[in-house]
Amino acid sequence: MSNPFRQLPAVDKLLEAPEIKQAAGDLSRPEIAAVIRRELEEIRRELAQGQRGLNPEEIIARVTRQLKRRNLSRFQPVINATGVMIHTNVGRAPLPEHALQRLQDLGRGYFNLELDLASGSRGSRYAGVSQLFSALLGDEGERNDTVVVNNNAGAVLLVLKALTAGSEVIVSRGQLVEIGGGFRVPEVMAASGCQLVEVGTTNRTRLSDYAQAITAQTKAILLVHPSNYTIVGFTEAVPREQLAQLAEEHGLYLIEDLGSGSFTPFPEPRVSTALAHSHIVTYSGDKLLGGPQAGIISGRRELMAQIKKDPLLRALRIDKLSLIALEAVLELYLKKEYASLPLWALANLPAEKVKARAEKWLHALGPGLQGEVVASSATMGGGSLPGEELPSWALALASPNLSAQELLAHLRSSRPPILARIVQDRVLLDPRTVLPEQDQEVAALLQKGVRPCS
Repeated sequence: MSNPFRQLPAVDKLLEAPEIKQAAGDLSRPEIAAVIRRELEEIRRELAQGQRGLNPEEIIARVTRQLKRRNLSRFQPVINATGVMIHTNVGRAPLPEHALQRLQDLGRGYFNLELDLASGSRGSRYAGVSQLFSALLGDEGERNDTVVVNNNAGAVLLVLKALTAGSEVIVSRGQLVEIGGGFRVPEVMAASGCQLVEVGTTNRTRLSDYAQAITAQTKAILLVHPSNYTIVGFTEAVPREQLAQLAEEHGLYLIEDLGSGSFTPFPEPRVSTALAHSHIVTYSGDKLLGGPQAGIISGRRELMAQIKKDPLLRALRIDKLSLIALEAVLELYLKKEYASLPLWALANLPAEKVKARAEKWLHALGPGLQGEVVASSATMGGGSLPGEELPSWALALASPNLSAQELLAHLRSSRPPILARIVQDRVLLDPRTVLPEQDQEVAALLQKGVRPCS
């Protein structure tokens, strides 16, 4: 009997197989070889366990499947037709053209990241964006400074470590949230070295709860925006203004995690509103702000000076490319060129225009697809404006050949992938979250239609 291990083809031979070359696309030869080696090793393990040997065609088929999966795992453009404006899984807010141009202009060479061109000495990477934030904050800009780190979890961690390590920090039980990616407020607080003091209940926390929890070891009150959920019904929360007064009476800091802070023209939670009462405010750059991933810390200048001295800042600091993009986004705000912000433009697209786009997609449907334009609603998502919806329209798709889940998977595996959602056994494509320049791609993909699953 022949040895099945010796029947396995060599890596070099598989590299030359036409089916594998086609499935590999533009993957590099080392990447293709690595996929082949992993699959051959898996087959060897199966043979060692007594499973039957595979013929060359079966081995090639297995390798091509893995290569297709490898291609899908690479970063690539996707069409977001989910109706979720700030979709964490696809990069949250899309960047404006102005930011992309600045990235190209500065990212391709050297630039004055930490160089003071006036004096020729080393400067601060935060100085430029700090001045822009001060201008955006208006009246609050004079007494507040801003520093930027890699994300909002890092911002909260840095603030608590720099200002409250070893001391007590009071938080309402209704604000001990967890958001996407496992960011849990209690765990971040523990990592900072402060001691969490819980007050109130999940649905009701009163001013007296905070007041009774204050001790000689208390350093701050932490106010956390619920971000991705709402509590309705029998509820009670303490307004920011009352917490600020309580903090002032006891010499405490009022630290506020806005999660998704905003500036005009976006609605609350606005950073300027929070800073009118809170000493320190943290918020994300890639949510309502519509910029790159960043954790932004704005607050009283004397406290910011203390935060800047903490060694953790260097470990968490924002990278140069994100900083370039953030600066460009802030410039658009100051020039009031809001229409240039993709998030703002999509959110403010009139419902009738959204409907007209969905109807064009309907007229492009190919074989095996059935559709209807239906009233729908979009959400901001990304832990922003929980519970609020935007009126929208969507193309509801169905197919006699595929189930809703199969149709969803079919769209996701197209080129470019289209992401949608299922409602009542139909796949909904919402134009509100699709960039206008992608409309033709959607129509072209729909025009191809679908075939029955084999």
